[in-house]
Amino acid sequence: MTIRLTRFILFGLSLLFIVSSCKRINEATDLGDDLLPGIDGVHTFDTTFTSLQTFNHIFEADKDSVAVFRSDDHILGNISGDPLFGKTNAKIFLELKPSTYPWSFSGVYNKDNLKIDSVVLVLGWKATYGDTTAPQRVNDWEIDHNSDFRIDSFYTIYDPGFSHTTFLGTKTFNPANLRDSVKVFQDTTAGQLRIRLDNSFGRRLLDYDTTNAYRSDSAFRTYFKGFEIEADQSMGNAVMAFGLDNNPNTNLAIYYKYTKGGQEDTAVSYFHFTNSSASHNYVKRDFTGKELVTNSNSPGEDDPIYIINTPGSYATVKIPALKDLSNRIINRAELIVEQLYDPSNDKFTYPDALMLDAYDSSLDDYKFVPFDLLSDTQQGFGLPNGIPNPSFGLYGKNTVDVAGNPIRVWKFNITPYVQNIITKQEPLHDLRLYITKDAVGRMREGMVSNTGGYRYINILVNPQYVFGRVKVGGGNHPTQKMRLRLVYTKI
Repeated sequence: MTIRLTRFILFGLSLLFIVSSCKRINEATDLGDDLLPGIDGVHTFDTTFTSLQTFNHIFEADKDSVAVFRSDDHILGNISGDPLFGKTNAKIFLELKPSTYPWSFSGVYNKDNLKIDSVVLVLGWKATYGDTTAPQRVNDWEIDHNSDFRIDSFYTIYDPGFSHTTFLGTKTFNPANLRDSVKVFQDTTAGQLRIRLDNSFGRRLLDYDTTNAYRSDSAFRTYFKGFEIEADQSMGNAVMAFGLDNNPNTNLAIYYKYTKGGQEDTAVSYFHFTNSSASHNYVKRDFTGKELVTNSNSPGEDDPIYIINTPGSYATVKIPALKDLSNRIINRAELIVEQLYDPSNDKFTYPDALMLDAYDSSLDDYKFVPFDLLSDTQQGFGLPNGIPNPSFGLYGKNTVDVAGNPIRVWKFNITPYVQNIITKQEPLHDLRLYITKDAVGRMREGMVSNTGGYRYINILVNPQYVFGRVKVGGGNHPTQKMRLRLVYTKI
């Protein structure tokens, strides 16, 4: 073998060793893939803290001022029997109106030439949560003219809403059928809930003209305040999400005939959810007789933990062992949360994401977990908005429990937060585990370094409010404890 060939082979082997070493280093530091340094018991160690303290709480309306905004999906429906969380009932209030003023039907200003055929309230369906096969019934009412239902007012999801007067119509249906196409005059569309209203209401709309209701938007509001759509509490076991804003499937369809130029024609006109339309979503939970009630807001530790989406519940998690932990390099710190199997999980599923934040007693407020929850932010609605980094662990992974039952497990990456507790750069906080659509909390201007002043940031967590609930093991669960795993290196 020549010296040149020998050198070439040695060079190739060296290069292969370097490449493989670099790969191991990259994998070891790639926390997003849960890859950690090798645990050798000499330099790098693995330990798990199981002495976590967990507590159930039910959100109070005055401490959870969540409002469903016009761009959010609005929830409608009735859950009559969730075995873990009881009952839920949701109703929608909204205005549908002409897009422009002055308004007329097909350019006909003589109401005597207009004959009502039918009038239908149409809601654009987005998603369903719960039992899609159980029949639902929804009723439509006219909001009282004296109600102060306005676009410029703030209504929380806990606000019961407004009184109503005239009953306009009802519809009984299976939520599973909402995805089917519906063929009607000049429109064949899937994803609609269509509620036929009384023709007397349609006739009333035809009788208005540009001297009264159709003169301007403000004039129209004095003649018609809007709709209240309620779900019958005696039936149904699901809630549905409907899009109002910029959703062509949401409208009031008025079908009529008219005579113009001696010819009779059939037409349809639509009232829409416009930029000046008000909306409100009220959701009522009833946890009566469920373990969440007996295990909430009590001084003792709780297990299991029950968490349901807004308006709902949350858990406080305390990790006192971190307070006196000696100095070390934290390679990985993950809070592990395991779902407990229940047969009802098939219908009432876990959320897309669980949210974890921290209570700062010096602020008397919650903030995002320091150093850890980073987001891609953008300016919007006067508040920086963003999407959380998936490596934080909000979205969880599917697995099975010891009995082979399907469950969801969340592993929250709180490595920098724990490291800075050890180095005394950050105090130990109580953590809060909950479900929401939008998480609004404080975050430092320097997110990575946790420096600068605090500002409020809105983080999109789940697609909807109301959807999603989960029962998880607490700090004292016999087989599926909530726990903190540390992989660390001694200094």
